[in-house]
Amino acid sequence: IPADLRVIEAHNLRVEEAILTGESTVVEKTTEPLSGDLPLGDRSNLLFSGTTVSSGAGKGIVVATGGDTELGHINQMMAGIEKHRTPLLVQMDKLGKAIFILILVMMAALFVFSLLFRDMPVSELMLSLISLAVASVPEGLPAIISIILSLGVQAMARQKAIIRKLPTVETLGAMTVICSDKTGTLTMNEMTVKAVITADSVYRVEGDSYEPVGKIHAIDDPTPVAVAPGTLFERYLRTIDLCNDSQLIKDESGLWKITGGPTEGALKVLAAKVTLPPLTSELRSKIPFDSQYKYMSTLYRLGEE
Repeated sequence: IPADLRVIEAHNLRVEEAILTGESTVVEKTTEPLSGDLPLGDRSNLLFSGTTVSSGAGKGIVVATGGDTELGHINQMMAGIEKHRTPLLVQMDKLGKAIFILILVMMAALFVFSLLFRDMPVSELMLSLISLAVASVPEGLPAIISIILSLGVQAMARQKAIIRKLPTVETLGAMTVICSDKTGTLTMNEMTVKAVITADSVYRVEGDSYEPVGKIHAIDDPTPVAVAPGTLFERYLRTIDLCNDSQLIKDESGLWKITGGPTEGALKVLAAKVTLPPLTSELRSKIPFDSQYKYMSTLYRLGEE
């Protein structure tokens, strides 16, 4: 969706708004008027820039473009965030100021002592004071700090945590509680099927991404299940594959992605993990998903049936 739109016509219109709300479930859009200041996830009569239509169709009137859209407001807020200095950098600044003041005090005391009690020439005294100031600067301290933080980055990498900036290691060490959104941050924002429960058995499904790779086996037997034609499991997999609006695609970089709703996409991936017996299919009729009836129906011609 290229801009923020006010929905004026909707036909089973469902939109994925994870880029704005972080929720992977699709949202149904209607033309019903709303009142009050509602959060983004509850504005069911608006389409937002950057979101994706998973199913259905509709029409809308553009109400905002560019930086005036909700996505544009978020980008502006991100650009205006103040960069706070880490405790380590603050302590380094304090240490540098303390060393500078200490050097000045030492130089003043040495100047008075040498001039009054040693009767040193001013030129020789100034050279000694400059040498003292240069020698007192801890030149190796920044390098030591960088080495210590680099060791912390390596330790985090061994725990499968990638650190992009060195000060992050010190910041993590000062934390006691981390509050984070789950979807897309701690997870991959990819819905996958992990188990299938039928009337006579429970099956485990391996694999954690949209890539159609992973064994399906009974809960008490690690051997991959053999899907025979005509069985209940074969009919189930065939149904979720055909009665489905999502598509499983592989992009140019070799990554597997889905188009459509995440729930239907997860079922599409499940069906693709099993090599079903070849069967020609021809779509004859279809009843799209409707939120009022809570179901979707398709009519196929399978082979000669």
